[in-house]
Amino acid sequence: MSVRLFAWLMIGLGVLLPFVGWQAASPVGFVGPVLVLLGILLLVTRRQRGR
Repeated sequence: MSVRLFAWLMIGLGVLLPFVGWQAASPVGFVGPVLVLLGILLLVTRRQRGR
């Protein structure tokens, strides 16, 4: 699995988790935005290393 694919999977999972978390009333809803930010960070840092 490439870093780019992993980052996109983290972003996708991060977008879905808040919906699941708020329905289940658990802290999972707060993990989603963190995964989105980490995925974006991975994509940005990967682009900078490739230059």
